[in-house]
Amino acid sequence: MPFLAHPRIEPDGRIWNLGVNGNQAVVWRLAADGALEDARVIPLPRASYIHDFTATARHLVIVLQPWVHARNVMPVSTAYDWLPDQGTQVLVIDKDDLDARRVFEAPAFGFFHLGDAWEEGDGIIRFDVCTHADMDFAAHGAQDILNGVPLGAAPARLAMMTLSPDGQGRLEHAGAAAEFPRGDARRAGQRRRYSLHTLGEEPDRPLATAVGVTDWDQGRTHGYDFGAGHVVDEMVHVPKPGLSGEADAWLVGPTINLREGVTELHVLDMARVEDGPVCTWRADVAMPAAFHGNWVAT
Repeated sequence: MPFLAHPRIEPDGRIWNLGVNGNQAVVWRLAADGALEDARVIPLPRASYIHDFTATARHLVIVLQPWVHARNVMPVSTAYDWLPDQGTQVLVIDKDDLDARRVFEAPAFGFFHLGDAWEEGDGIIRFDVCTHADMDFAAHGAQDILNGVPLGAAPARLAMMTLSPDGQGRLEHAGAAAEFPRGDARRAGQRRRYSLHTLGEEPDRPLATAVGVTDWDQGRTHGYDFGAGHVVDEMVHVPKPGLSGEADAWLVGPTINLREGVTELHVLDMARVEDGPVCTWRADVAMPAAFHGNWVAT
């Protein structure tokens, strides 16, 4: 049975995930220890490509981009059509009653990754998303990168999606070319101020060179650029022991140092990310560029 690469984990450890097959999905609910609590197949309004979804404390939030399955062929990227006139839909489902659902309408955009969502007292739902103008990157660009061909297309841009009670969704762009948005796992499904993400991609140079922190309250992005000689992977939010503030955290993650031919692991202070690493460990080999990571407390 399908199981997405991006489960959503509640602060108490409960795990939600989707498994997608065309215009239907399995909703998985697991206990904190991984035991299966429930699994149910639900219909979807359209057969969109879904790599990630998000969740609030009360709802599952499924973004249905207008990149829609049209044919059964391989490779998978050729099976989808980009249909911008259909716009983007956002399906919101009650965790306690999977039949209680609502569809929001939003402008057309493509995406791979979302941040955690939250709800506000007036019924508004917000979450961050790294948006593409279309999904040409998925259809052609990824293969070009593997073959050493410059992408030539604009990288993903960080935005905040707001779902209003009137059924409409709108995007507020942060102005940063960013990917892999993350937040404080202790605040999953709750209101938060910051997004952690990569930075530094350019149309003629795919893959990130920097790590960034966007402050949504101030509308500003701070970051540290390791330079063109590094490929930056996703970094993770690690709370400082004994502290509970959202910015009281270390950012931990790897880069490939292209000049030295090795992988390095860096630790940065989230509150002063622009100061760069406070500690760096260097391996004696270069490990392949990855995408995602998780912190396991010891």
